[in-house]
Amino acid sequence: MKLIRFVGLILLVLSSSAWAQTYPDKSKVIKIIVPFGPGSGTDLFARAVGNALNAKSGVAVIIDNKPGAEGVIGMSAAKSSPPDGYTMVMGNIGTQVLNVHMLPNLAYDPVADFIPVYGMAKFTNVLNATASLPYKGAREFIEAAKKNPGKYRFGSATTMTRLQVELLQKLAGIELEQIPYRSMADATTALVRGEIDVLMNDAITADPFYKAGRIHPLAVAGAERMARLPDVPTFREQGVKDYEFTGWIAVYFPAKTPTPIVTAMQELLKDALKAPNVTETMARAAYEPLNLSGQQLIALQRADSDKVSKLVGSAPRQPR
Repeated sequence: MKLIRFVGLILLVLSSSAWAQTYPDKSKVIKIIVPFGPGSGTDLFARAVGNALNAKSGVAVIIDNKPGAEGVIGMSAAKSSPPDGYTMVMGNIGTQVLNVHMLPNLAYDPVADFIPVYGMAKFTNVLNATASLPYKGAREFIEAAKKNPGKYRFGSATTMTRLQVELLQKLAGIELEQIPYRSMADATTALVRGEIDVLMNDAITADPFYKAGRIHPLAVAGAERMARLPDVPTFREQGVKDYEFTGWIAVYFPAKTPTPIVTAMQELLKDALKAPNVTETMARAAYEPLNLSGQQLIALQRADSDKVSKLVGSAPRQPR
């Protein structure tokens, strides 16, 4: 019996190695599931990476947007996909860390159901205000919110955009009304229309509306100003001590994807980060390269999970 198991293991290893030598097969298609809507920062970044992968490997790459339920719909679809190296998901700190702490009865396990392939980029968001809101910075907005608890509405479409504002409320001592949306595109549209007062979103999504004068930035959520928005101060600069909330984007395969396939894709993704179209997209979005291998990515998830568990102790969970 032991001999049979040993032979079976050898055959499995040889089969995986042979598979890796022909991976990716140019006759097939690589699908990148994006658990957020078209036009979001993650979506635009995934499309740039997909184009770079196609140019490098010669394999067709498609983007499959599956937004909704804080990214759960897309992550669940990725979880159920064949572990053959031709379906991967562009997850982020929200899908892999925040959802665990913020959503009850999560339909997937970020650790057990996925293999971390490569940490691609890190980023922060901006607190943006609708054009009619007269405040030009977070300091003014916070002062007004303190005088009018519950008057101002903030949009949320992901656990990250929600938790960033939860942290602001906690540290600044203000109370805002939350308005949830299915996608960041929907939330951004609501901000432009004045249906909500403020929204945390990324610079690349907000940029067209800055130029059109439909929204304006109040503060950067990271510890430092963005090169993309050098005149917009951080929350710390505007009196919110200890405020810092950054995120990251990473690629995952479904569990049980063979190790040689994972290794091959890691190398392709490393090269993709150097492609001109990817670096250009990252510059427009104010993203920075993360460049983390699978094990390093696991360590990052664990560290961020520890930080978030302390923060959400006072934040209510949000049912899907």
